Amino acid sequence: MTQSRRRKTSLFATEVGLAGMHTFMTLWYRLPMFASGAAPPELGRMVSEKAAAAFEGALDAQAEMLRIAGQAATGKLQFADLAGAPADIAAAGLRPAFRRVKANSKRLHRSHAR
Repeated sequence: MTQSRRRKTSLFATEVGLAGMHTFMTLWYRLPMFASGAAPPELGRMVSEKAAAAFEGALDAQAEMLRIAGQAATGKLQFADLAGAPADIAAAGLRPAFRRVKANSKRLHRSHAR
């Protein structure tokens, strides 16, 4: 495994771990809202953000696939890089969801701290 591949793998693993932490924090703030029945605006926001993140992630994953295919077609894709292509596509597709879960945990923390 090349140094660049190790760095990418470590970065992706870190992003997944942080997303898990932010997901926990988001649920920590949202579940009491839902249990009390006082969260219809939050529920709508949650559903629309999930749909937007899924759509954006699908586009980003397709863009990454096209980038890899372009490199392969022009001969710029190294054989060693081929093994990491699925992980690169998955990372690109998950990045929008990771950004949103982080933003949600920060937003909910700020509103709860008031």
